Amino acid sequence: MYVKSIINMKYLNYKSFVFILIMFPIFTSCKLGNVNDMREWDLSFGGIQKLVSTPCLNEELILGRPFLIQYIDSSLLLYDDIGDSLFLLLDLNDNNRIYRFGKKGEGSNEFLQVFAFCNMRSDSIIGVYDAYKRDLREINLCKVKRGDVDFPIIFKDTLSSIKLSPTNYGTYLGLGFYENNMLSLTGSSIGRKFFFEYPYRDSREKKIPNRLRGMAYQGTLCSNKLLDSFLYVARSAPIFILYSIKKGSVEKTYEWIGGYPEYKTEENERWQSAPVSADNKMAFIMAYATNNYVYLLYSGKSIKEAGTDAFKANIIYRLSWEGKPAGKFELDYSLINFCVSDNDDILYGLADKGEIELVQYVLK
Repeated sequence: MYVKSIINMKYLNYKSFVFILIMFPIFTSCKLGNVNDMREWDLSFGGIQKLVSTPCLNEELILGRPFLIQYIDSSLLLYDDIGDSLFLLLDLNDNNRIYRFGKKGEGSNEFLQVFAFCNMRSDSIIGVYDAYKRDLREINLCKVKRGDVDFPIIFKDTLSSIKLSPTNYGTYLGLGFYENNMLSLTGSSIGRKFFFEYPYRDSREKKIPNRLRGMAYQGTLCSNKLLDSFLYVARSAPIFILYSIKKGSVEKTYEWIGGYPEYKTEENERWQSAPVSADNKMAFIMAYATNNYVYLLYSGKSIKEAGTDAFKANIIYRLSWEGKPAGKFELDYSLINFCVSDNDDILYGLADKGEIELVQYVLK
């Protein structure tokens, strides 16, 4: 069984394009190309640490459909696309005080489709990438707490990127379905450069056009706080890649591939699609990075056997930026997303308890 995601390549209506990106990972999954590789990698982490959650708040926090969560300046920022406000800011240092703000719309300080949070140079500022508007905006937490809801555009993307993040060199790293590459680096000092292509199993798969192949390898891109190291993970296969940012280049520092997705490709003059088999297992559904570690939330479930629960998981792998195992955790609840404190001592998760709740775990 294969489930399709189709992009009209005749005119590439961007709203339709991004809608496909949202819906694709919800209804598809992957197949492990070499199960022994995944098992061997898993065993390299040694014993598993079982963690028990505690609530973040003493009072009930009503959430609609939260999707993103980020730790910033001793606070948590959540993106919730159902409700009067898109963002929820929880100040962990101020008696867990809550701020709600942000509107959906086409106005100058409104958002159409938030696709990603990203770190910024300032500890009190976070970047928000709106894939519909192709805008990277900044949210200043200090201003939000004063009631200032101005969110200036700091970069306008022209490449139809899926994710976008600043680097420590004043450039911007993008992940997208580019013609021949998966990463872009843009900035006034370097212009526009492209790097690498999406993974492939063999010479036959390599012949599939990069843009089309990328539909099957959709994933997450995130950085450390220093903005000099980046992590890419694929949701549809056990694949993660670590990168180092230079002034005008991107260098691959570590790559691990434990399997490949099973998918078909279909295309004509109007559209392209790469439906992935619903029998296959999801891999790293979410990821997070700090200056010390990268964290991978692993599913291992297929859509056929688990439905949408394949996009929830309770196993987290922690690795150094050199790709070395640094801990494996089993949580008492499945998460849809998570973040980690800058000191790597607390993990905050959006847990599935029938309804989505905000919980925390002490990392050992």
